[in-house]
Amino acid sequence: MTSKKNGALALALSLAVLGGIAAPGTARADHQIDQPFTGTRPFQLEFHGGLAWYGFGFAGGARFGIPLLQNGFIPSLDNAVYLNFGVDAYFVDEPGCRVRGGGVCTYDGYGFAMGFPVALHWEFYFNDMWSAFAEIGFQVFLPPSLFRGYGADYTNHIGQWVIAAVGGSLHLGDVVALTLRVGNPYISFGITLNLG
Repeated sequence: MTSKKNGALALALSLAVLGGIAAPGTARADHQIDQPFTGTRPFQLEFHGGLAWYGFGFAGGARFGIPLLQNGFIPSLDNAVYLNFGVDAYFVDEPGCRVRGGGVCTYDGYGFAMGFPVALHWEFYFNDMWSAFAEIGFQVFLPPSLFRGYGADYTNHIGQWVIAAVGGSLHLGDVVALTLRVGNPYISFGITLNLG
């Protein structure tokens, strides 16, 4: 009987804490697009997952955002500039082939890959609940062939490309936001945590 009461109490406490974190910030007015921000921006930690365009497959990972400009490139608006960097794990269909003895091309299909993105992230805060962003940067990509242990006979090698995306966030409070990103190299959905 006591364990049931303790379980119910723990569940009630957990729901109360989550409700406090996720409560919409409608009562506050910290952010308005036409009012420059005067405070300090928090660090951001984002976890995301989605679809990769390169070799159509899964992409998921984490990014860490460091505020570079507390009020961004347009001083009259509520905007901020972050430097984002992180790590992505991929499960993608690798194009190309591995050349074996006699010049025969063997296709190996889907495999694990990794990416290391670095991006300039420019975010506009319309109000306490909604923001939108654009970002541009680069990514170093380690293809599936690298993890399969293929040698120099493989056609795919470590690559890098420009990444660019647009997206938006629904802020569920001061700490948690739901974030959608559409661009290169993937479309993703995730959770962003404001730290500090």
